[in-house]
Amino acid sequence: MALLLLLGNTTQAQQKIKTLNKPGYDDRPVHYGFYLAMPLTKYNLQHSQAYVDQLQSADANGTPRVSINTKTDIGFYTGLVLNVRLAEYLDARFVPGVGFYSRTIQYNNAPTETGERLEQDEQTLNNVMVELPLLLKYKSKRRSNYRPYLVAGIKPGIDLGKGNNGGEGINELQIEDFDLALEYGLGLDIFYPFFKFAPELRFSHGLINQHKQVQESNYSAYIQKLTNHNVSLILFFE
Repeated sequence: MALLLLLGNTTQAQQKIKTLNKPGYDDRPVHYGFYLAMPLTKYNLQHSQAYVDQLQSADANGTPRVSINTKTDIGFYTGLVLNVRLAEYLDARFVPGVGFYSRTIQYNNAPTETGERLEQDEQTLNNVMVELPLLLKYKSKRRSNYRPYLVAGIKPGIDLGKGNNGGEGINELQIEDFDLALEYGLGLDIFYPFFKFAPELRFSHGLINQHKQVQESNYSAYIQKLTNHNVSLILFFE
């Protein structure tokens, strides 16, 4: 009797393991969802010729060097999912959303309007972005309730915050209102009885120079190019 009960429990456990949640879900031509994301975000910075010139002048005259670096900050974005099945292992995804970003540029020994130098100063540029990613998703064969995938595409974005950090005079920095980024990443579809959950790691590289040259700004003069860079953990619910 004990042996029969043991065999019965083993059979039930095997049946539970083999049970497919939401079978045929990925065969639907269209499905929807939403997502939440937390990116680590920063500017990739390219210095200008004026920056190089002041370094050489500082070395020749013994004056303090101005140094400029970018810092990594945490942002947040969220949005909706429209997934269209193109083939057995290929989907097109439109995932529009709204992103909230703060990116910081740090200055050392920067000049002020009075001629004095600040040992350290930071300029934080805040963005509220409407983002419109269009992606292709390549899926592996489903294994039980799991399916790994790769994703890649482009992400246009429009800044609703006017791209100005609020600085004035020599401290002023401004950025463009439009951006276009190349995106790619990997994730794992996990099928539950009532929905599909997918954690995804995605990388985003801006393709357009975001820096607007401000003639009156020494801070701006030291910068040739700013491009956005994100590494995001995204949670999809579909």
